[in-house]
Amino acid sequence: MLKKISFMLVALVMYRIILVGQAQAQETVINPVNKEFPNQFFSENLPNRALSKYFPQSWTTYAFNPGRNATFTVSKTAPAALRDGVGWKFAGAGAIALESSPLNNSIITTAYGVGMPVGPSVVDGIAYVGSDNGYTYALNAVTGKLIWAHYGWNMNMSNPLVVHGRVYVSTGSAYFNYANTMLYVNGKRPTRGPGLNSLFALDARTGREIWSYHFPGEAMPTAAYEDGFLYIGTGDGHVYKINASDGKLVWKSDIVSFVSMSSPVLDKRYLFVGGTHPNFFYALDKESGKVAWKVTLPKLVATGMGDCTPAYADGIVVQEATVMTGIREKPVANVLLGLDVTNGNVIWKKRLGSGPVPPAMKTATPMIAFGKVFEGSPVTGDYYAFDLRNGRELWKTHLGAQIRAGAALADGNLYVPYKSGDIAGIQASDGKLLNNKHIGGAFGPSSPVIVGGTLYVSNIYGWLMAMPISKILGTNKMAYVAPTNR
Repeated sequence: MLKKISFMLVALVMYRIILVGQAQAQETVINPVNKEFPNQFFSENLPNRALSKYFPQSWTTYAFNPGRNATFTVSKTAPAALRDGVGWKFAGAGAIALESSPLNNSIITTAYGVGMPVGPSVVDGIAYVGSDNGYTYALNAVTGKLIWAHYGWNMNMSNPLVVHGRVYVSTGSAYFNYANTMLYVNGKRPTRGPGLNSLFALDARTGREIWSYHFPGEAMPTAAYEDGFLYIGTGDGHVYKINASDGKLVWKSDIVSFVSMSSPVLDKRYLFVGGTHPNFFYALDKESGKVAWKVTLPKLVATGMGDCTPAYADGIVVQEATVMTGIREKPVANVLLGLDVTNGNVIWKKRLGSGPVPPAMKTATPMIAFGKVFEGSPVTGDYYAFDLRNGRELWKTHLGAQIRAGAALADGNLYVPYKSGDIAGIQASDGKLLNNKHIGGAFGPSSPVIVGGTLYVSNIYGWLMAMPISKILGTNKMAYVAPTNR
C-alpha cells in the first residue's frame, strides 16, 4: 500500500513538472516581449586573448578612476594596431545618422530616446556602453563587432562597471510622473524616475543576467565598486550600499535629496555625491551610511549639485554646480568648488563665465591629472585648467559650444568632446587649441577613453566610436613633454 502511494506521489510530481515545463515552453514561444527584446550573444565576436591582455582588466568607477582620466598606455610589445589605433563605428538600435538633424529637432528627445550619453568602459578587449534605448552593449574593442546586448527595461545612462568577470549597470528615467511633479512644484519631497529602476549584474563575456536590484526611483548614475560592494545614489533620495556578489542590500541612507546624474566617488573613508531638492553635496561614511558633512551654495539652479559627477585627488574633492546670476541677458554661471574631504570646508571657489541657461544637464564632469583640474562650461563653451591646491586659473580656451563631457589626457594633450559634434585636441600645458575634429552628431556628458593609440567615445545620436588619436590631432600633433606633479 505504501509503495502504491509513493508511486502515485512520484507520478503526480512528475506530471506537474511536465505541465510546468510545457507552460514555460509555451510562454517562451508566445511571449512577444521575449521576441522583441532578446538578450543576444555572439560568441564568435569575443576578443582574441592575445590582444585583450593589453587592455585594462577592471573598471570600478565612473571614468575608471577618482580623477576621471581614463587613459591607458600599452607596452611597446603590443601589436601595431593597438599602438597606432583602431577605427570603427557602432550604431545602437534607433541611432540616427551623424550628419542629420536631431529627432524632432530636439537634442533632449534624441538623447533620451536613442543616445549613449555617458561613455564606454573598455576592459579585457571589450568595450561596454549603455544606451537610453534600454540596451547595454558589449563590443569587440578591436573590431567593433557586437558580442552581446542586454535589455534593461529603462534608460541606461551609466558607465558600465566591470569587475571579476561581471558587468554592473544601472538604469532609470529622467522624468517625474504627474504626482511627483506636483510634489516638486509644491516644495515637497518627490521621487524621480517612473518605470523599472534597476542595478543589474551581468556576465561580462555573455551578458547573462546574474542578479538585479530594483529601486523606487531612478538609478541613472554610475555606481562605484570597492571591496565587494557597490554604492549608488538614486531618485528616491537614498544612497545604497549593495553586496556585489548577490545583490543584497547592506544599508541605505536617507539623504532626502534625489540624485540625478552624480556618480559617487570614494576615498578611504567617505563616499561623495551630489543631490537635488534640497541641493547639497554630501560625504557619507562608507561603513555606516551616515552623513558626515554636507555643503551647499546660494542661488543654485534646478538640479544644482545633483547633476555633476565629482572628481577626487590628494584630499580634495572637486564639484561643479550652476547658480543664478541675476543678470537678465546672462542668467546663469557655473561654479567650481574644491572641498576638503575631511570636513567639507571650501578650499577654493571659482565662478566661471555667465550665459544662457543650458538645456538638460547644466554641469560638466571635472577631470584631475598631475595636480591640475580640467573643466568645461556648458554655459559659455569655455574649457579651463585650474591648480588643484588653490583653484588658480591656469588657462582658458573658448570652444564655442556647450561642454558637458570630461576629458582624457594622453601624451600632454587633452581630448574634449562637446555638443557641436567635435572633439577638441588641446595642449594641456597652456590651453592651445591644436585641432577640432568634426565627428558629427552631438556629445553629452560622455567622457572619452584612450587605450594605446585609440580613443573610444559615445554620443547622444546613439553611436559608439573608436578612432586613432592621431587623426583627431591631424598635422598639429605636438611633441610630448612629461608634466610634473605640480
